Amino acid sequence: MAARTKTGALRTLALTLALGLALAGCAGAPQAVELPEGHAPLPTDASATPSGEAAELNVSELSVASGISMAARLGFDKARVISGTELTDLKKAPEDTLGGVAVLPTQCADVIESLNWSPVQMGAEGARTDFLTEKIPATGSVEVAKITDKSALEAHYATVLAMLTECKKVTLHQETETVPFTTEKPVLKAGDADSAILWTRGTKGQGMRQQALVLIKAKGDYVGMVSFIAADGLKAPEFSQMAAQVLNAALTQAR
Repeated sequence: MAARTKTGALRTLALTLALGLALAGCAGAPQAVELPEGHAPLPTDASATPSGEAAELNVSELSVASGISMAARLGFDKARVISGTELTDLKKAPEDTLGGVAVLPTQCADVIESLNWSPVQMGAEGARTDFLTEKIPATGSVEVAKITDKSALEAHYATVLAMLTECKKVTLHQETETVPFTTEKPVLKAGDADSAILWTRGTKGQGMRQQALVLIKAKGDYVGMVSFIAADGLKAPEFSQMAAQVLNAALTQAR
């Protein structure tokens, strides 16, 4: 089943208000920003690289840094940049994520499989950073990528809609365990997201218990995705509000 671990679930997500961030709008000249521990510092001048040439961030990288800066303001004091082979692997759509899990109704199996989508799977420019804090029992992720396949983005929107309608209540069967999988639309302000879903797998106490909140929004040539994953508690409106803040902060850099 998809999302058995935090990393896998954040991939699945298929997981949001700009408040005057100090980042510049130009990808080539970012200003000093508040970033949590674990996030690579942003270059601010020619001394930032050994060659003496200013390192240039692309729009996706700068957008993610903008979202992470907002996450830091919200109390998430640790971050982890996804880069190198990890980012390359993330661009590959996972296969057979259900792993032998039977889905009822059966027509919802493909829909659940299709939740395993993220913006960087479009294959071009993209960036992602995960964030967390010991004070909040949830892990967040912000991802931004250039839109190179609008049909793929629209197809994912359709997948989320299907999960919120005909596949709103699903049963998963794995060996001797039966697990409910339910979805609902989180409460958001108008314009906070183009697509939003909150899914819950399992009941409290079950080994497969997990919740995920995913918000996606496009702006110009870019699309951003912010997600939270936790064992429980993501139905609290505070999580939807934080996700919306991080997403819209990230997209202030998109054009």
